Amino acid sequence: MTMPNERTRALVWAGGFLIEIARDKALPLALRRQAVSIARHFPTIEQVGAMSTATFHLGMGPGLVDPDAHPEWAKECLHGPLTYRTRLGWPEEQPGADGRAASRGPTTREP
Repeated sequence: MTMPNERTRALVWAGGFLIEIARDKALPLALRRQAVSIARHFPTIEQVGAMSTATFHLGMGPGLVDPDAHPEWAKECLHGPLTYRTRLGWPEEQPGADGRAASRGPTTREP
């Protein structure tokens, strides 16, 4: 059985992993685009924290812990966790040095 801290850590790490995939220029364009699409609908670390305090009509919550209680989880993400501030632009193909289309990394706008 998955424990609440394991479930929460997996959500934090998965959000960070989506950022890592989206920014890795060595990966295929289609994969990076899919990571950006998923990240747009994936819970941010703030939302995971809010879900950790939610309760349902039976008095049971989703079985998560507040990620703020474990800041080391976010630090283990290469580009940090997925947050409200994370901005992943749509990866575009751009011409390479020879004029042919070459896959480039996603455009990102950092705050």
